[in-house]
Formats: sequence, structure tokens, C-alpha cells
Amino acid sequence: MTQIATVPFPGTPTAASNEDLIEHQKELEKLFNKNQLHPRIRKEFVECQEINFTAHMEAAGIPLPFGYDVLVELALRKRVHVTTMIGLLRRHLNNGQATADMLVKCVEIDLCDYDPHTRQFIVIFEIDAEVQAELDRFQYPLPMVVKPRHIRNNRNTGYLLSQGSVILRNNHTEDDVCLDHLNRMNSIPFEVDTDVAKMVKNRWRNLDKQKPGETKADFERRKRQFEKFDRTVKDVINVLTAVSDRHYLTHRYDKRGRTYCMGHHINYQGTPWSKAITILADKEIVP
Repeated sequence: MTQIATVPFPGTPTAASNEDLIEHQKELEKLFNKNQLHPRIRKEFVECQEINFTAHMEAAGIPLPFGYDVLVELALRKRVHVTTMIGLLRRHLNNGQATADMLVKCVEIDLCDYDPHTRQFIVIFEIDAEVQAELDRFQYPLPMVVKPRHIRNNRNTGYLLSQGSVILRNNHTEDDVCLDHLNRMNSIPFEVDTDVAKMVKNRWRNLDKQKPGETKADFERRKRQFEKFDRTVKDVINVLTAVSDRHYLTHRYDKRGRTYCMGHHINYQGTPWSKAITILADKEIVP
């Protein structure tokens, strides 16, 4: 695994030259590109040394794209209801019954388990904890430790290596959008208020009790998701503050023209705690 320098949270930034910051930023973007969720998990199964999943599936007559998607979806979700699983995989065979029959084969050759009482497919093969930790940290683009590149067209993102779209989701257009506004927003430097991050506990709503109609298992799953997110946020703060006391957040439009900050872990449009720890790096006294 590629190593990124970190310091104990909350850290005191070390002095870094602009060249060092640029190299650090490029390394973060490479890790993001490497850790795209589905491809990275699939790679873990395809290159598994302990089990030859390819030979196992070929011997059973299971198409490789289908079988590997079964492994990936269950590694992500742990338990999936039969109707949901058929919906996720139907595109491979373009037929619901054929998809169900193929899933039966997957159970028969122990790619996954099935509970007839809950009608759920259950994960057997999970990804390594170290890989999961890297995915948690890098599957979303991090704030930038250098000023984003000037956006000149609708395919620019501001990142040094990564390209995409200035429009969220699958709504890309080459029509005119106001790039000046995105460039202005991207150029604002922020910093992490490490005092707040250290002294104020991060919280999510409705974690003190089950919601109406929520099962105990779903409630416990929500609590675990928060705990994982909280750990990852603090880890990301370490990654950022290890080399610089300031960072930049990139922005995109949605299809209605609203501007969204792209920080997943650190975001001034996020939870109250995320807003509280994200402050302007260049401060001015308001008269």
C-alpha cells in the first residue's frame, strides 16, 4: 500500500515547499484514482492468491462479470435482499429469471450464502481490513493541498491529474455554464479548526435510539457507519494537516445550477460538526 505521511490528530503542519505540496497532491489524486470503489474491490478478488475465483466460476458456468459483481456487491453490502440483488445484476443477462437462476449457482458453489427466512444473500468473502481502510480514506476525492487549477472547460475539475465534469452525476453538458464562479469558489483557502475538532464530539442525528420501523440490525449498522466515518474523517485531517495548514475545496454544479462543495469528509455544506471545523484560512476583522 502506498504510504502517505500522517501525524497524530490534531497535527501541527510541517513546513513544505510548493514542489512538495504539488507532489503530495498528485499522490493523493493517484490514490483516489486507484481506489474507485467497485474496480478496487473487484481487483482484490481477481488477483486473490488464496482462491482462484476465475477458475471456480468458469468450472460452474458462471459468467465472470456476473460472478465478480456478486462478490463485489456483497463485500460492500454484506446482506442483500433477493429482489435487490436481481435488480443489481439483471443487466448482465437482461432477464430476471435467468439472473435468479445464476444466483442459485453462485450459492451452490459457495460464492455467497442465502438465508431463505429473510430472503437475503449473505457475504462469505470480505475484503482485507487494510484495503477497506484505504477505500474509506481515498474512495472520495480529498480537499486539495494546493490551489486548484483554473477551470477552462466543462471537463476540468481543478485537480492536477483527475478530470471529470463540472456537472454532478451523469448530467454533463457542453453548454455554457459559469466557470468563473467555480474558479472563484475553488480559489478560497480553508483550514481545519483543530481545536474544535479535538474538543467537540462529532455526532449524527438519531443515533441514540432506533427510528420508527427500523430493525435493531439496521440501527446497529447505522451506528457502525457513523463510527467508521468519524474515524476516517480524523484520518483524512491527519493526511491534510501533515503537510499544510490550509486546503482548498473544489466545487461543481448540479443540473439545476446549484453549487456544491465536493468535500466528502470535510465540507462546509455538511453536518454541523463538518461546518464547525471548516474555517477560512485568510481571516479578516469585520468592522
